[in-house]
Amino acid sequence: MKRLPDLPLETKLLATATLIYAGISLLMGFGYVLQAHQGTEGYGIHASEIAALYTGPGAGVTTLISLAHIHLLGLLPVFAIVGFIFVYATLPKVWKIVLPLVPFVAFFIDVASWFLTKFVAYDFVYLVIGGGAIFISALGLMIVLSLFDIWFGRRTAA
Repeated sequence: MKRLPDLPLETKLLATATLIYAGISLLMGFGYVLQAHQGTEGYGIHASEIAALYTGPGAGVTTLISLAHIHLLGLLPVFAIVGFIFVYATLPKVWKIVLPLVPFVAFFIDVASWFLTKFVAYDFVYLVIGGGAIFISALGLMIVLSLFDIWFGRRTAA
């Protein structure tokens, strides 16, 4: 199994482009969330506005299922591709076992909390926010560590 620093140049460039694209996509998503929630309670993300997305009149079961379906399928390739690249990094094995799974678990908690916020209690909105923050942070960390390892990691002696 080749490690990231040992990849041929063309593979390093492809992995770099993929990771940068994924990073830009994540930043755009985060920017959207910040921009969409800056109105009623000042700048920033507020729990009441997030909760309104899942408890408001337009947030029925069908809408939530549709949003969950789109988000789960849409983020699956991002999680898988970034994680696949990351497992070839020259980091301790425990990092390569645990960190790629974090976005999957955190996003499942995020999405499940949409339904819990709607049907159980408003306070589950904090799990929505926490799950989102964790999956974004884990992906960002994997992207940065992978890019660093690709270009600055120690190559295996030939």
